[in-house]
Amino acid sequence: TPHADDSDIDAAMAGNICRCGTYVRIRAAIKQAASGRQA
Repeated sequence: TPHADDSDIDAAMAGNICRCGTYVRIRAAIKQAASGRQA
């Protein structure tokens, strides 16, 4: 959703394990994509 908070994003990502450990950056990218902003 466009207004997802960290807990919403964490719930959506549950079960997806990333070896790189960049969940903070992944969460930021999800928020950016949801808001429609360009990189």
